[in-house]
Amino acid sequence: MKRLVLIFMVLTTALAGCASLPTSGEPELIARPASLDGGVVLDPQGPTPGSSPENLVTDFLRASGAGLSGDFSVARQFLTKEAAARWNPSAELRVYEDTQTPSISQTRNGAIRVSARAAGTLDGGGRYSVATPEAIINVEFSLVKNEDGEWRIATLDDGLVIPNSIFSSLYSETLLYFLTADRAALVPEVRWYLNSGQATYAINGLLEGPSTWLAIGAHSAIPPETTLTSRGVSVNDGVARVDFSSDVASMRSTDLIAFEAQVSKTLMNVPGVQSVVLTSEGAEMSIPSKVDLSAYPYATYTLAALRDGVPAQVSGGEVTQIDPELVDGLGLTSIAPAYSDPLTVAAALGNDGASIYAVSYVGNPTAELLKGSQLVEPSIDAHDWVWSGERVSQGEVLAVHLETGERATFQLPWLGGLTVRDIAVSREGARMVILTEQSGDVQMNAVSIARDATGTPIEIGDPVRFGQSLVEVTDVSWVSEVRLAAIARNPGSSTSSIHIVGLGTSSVSLAAVDGLVSLSSGRGIDSIVIENSQHTLFSYDGAGWRLVSDSLTSPAYPG
Repeated sequence: MKRLVLIFMVLTTALAGCASLPTSGEPELIARPASLDGGVVLDPQGPTPGSSPENLVTDFLRASGAGLSGDFSVARQFLTKEAAARWNPSAELRVYEDTQTPSISQTRNGAIRVSARAAGTLDGGGRYSVATPEAIINVEFSLVKNEDGEWRIATLDDGLVIPNSIFSSLYSETLLYFLTADRAALVPEVRWYLNSGQATYAINGLLEGPSTWLAIGAHSAIPPETTLTSRGVSVNDGVARVDFSSDVASMRSTDLIAFEAQVSKTLMNVPGVQSVVLTSEGAEMSIPSKVDLSAYPYATYTLAALRDGVPAQVSGGEVTQIDPELVDGLGLTSIAPAYSDPLTVAAALGNDGASIYAVSYVGNPTAELLKGSQLVEPSIDAHDWVWSGERVSQGEVLAVHLETGERATFQLPWLGGLTVRDIAVSREGARMVILTEQSGDVQMNAVSIARDATGTPIEIGDPVRFGQSLVEVTDVSWVSEVRLAAIARNPGSSTSSIHIVGLGTSSVSLAAVDGLVSLSSGRGIDSIVIENSQHTLFSYDGAGWRLVSDSLTSPAYPG
């Protein structure tokens, strides 16, 4: 089997095809290909006369990847005229792992097949999906000879195939910001755009609105008919100027304020942008006032935990617990503190997993919130709704208000028959991660939560899977706007460790700890607290793990 080598020039590499560096002769002045952001130089070359079908496909893939910095005109030279007219390179980007060279072979019908281990897929809207561990990219090309007797590609799939190293060099993670129903916070969504023109891509993504899975819980103050004018988006001397159509001129003051918050927050995350000016048909817009909405509304909170089944908290290295009589006989096994400082109330799972209670840190009586047969450990959102459901799901997720006792049941047919390992609501309350298992297959699923203006949940959207590169995930906790800390394994590993996994991003691993049982986190990776099988708590300090307590279990921050 022949090997397909996709040759992309990098500044530190020699030109492909040179057997050795020259040691004699006069220096020659050569034209240097244009460099894209990130230091990668892509130098597309047209078809070589007399190329075999395999070599032609190899060179086409190189030229098509290089076309990301141009108009793909060189890549189209490898195609027949009909194929060149049909081919849409922007439809999809299939990314393969750099650790394994793609293979090239010929099928029974004479087509050329290229195969490689998949890393992920980027759709036309900039949404990246991480590949499952076993996923393989397979693409086929049918070739014919032209009137000059040269092979040309007649049939191919839309889109591109490139290595992960080139993807990470040419594309950047870009956050788009939408609004919660009460407009008190922002709802982030990850997209990946080319570094060149990133600001324009981001604004167009914002105008298109949130992805389908997120749409019921994320709103936009931008009028649906709004477009960019021919002036578009420009970034000069750190100032991003965005010119919108006249639709925005008639917006209400409250909508203008929210509109500005969305656009400015989105663009201020683009490298090189230090300030934002909004215009409509060339005239600068008058914004009544500006608000700094948070996409991760999370303050500093006290760590909650259990000591011998009694709710406790850790502050300044000191452990204090509530009156044991308040929870006598309840058999509490996990706790979820509310978003309050100082800590006043929490939800706790007990009664052999059959009940969730509201437990007080200020001496109030304990009250039963939910009763079932085997409930999932609770998650509390910033609106004081406690979320749970049966561990062996009947297609339902339950929510009960911590203070009023109001209850809501949400039908999720896709959950029916699955085992629910964990639930975690995001800080702004518009998203929820549901960790499920079926026949040993564990999946991380994100859903959107629709709420009314008071924060009351009214609907849950369809799931989108993420974190496919990890296996045996047992516990998750939000750690930033679009990322969670997770206890999981890499494929092929026998030991679980802490991974930082994102919605639409790849995962990274932290320093391993033996016997992981549970975790919680607040803001950033240095807020992660874990429990091991010896019921000892450790916190992450950026370089390793330090001891918190050897007498506590079920560490928990709000969420």
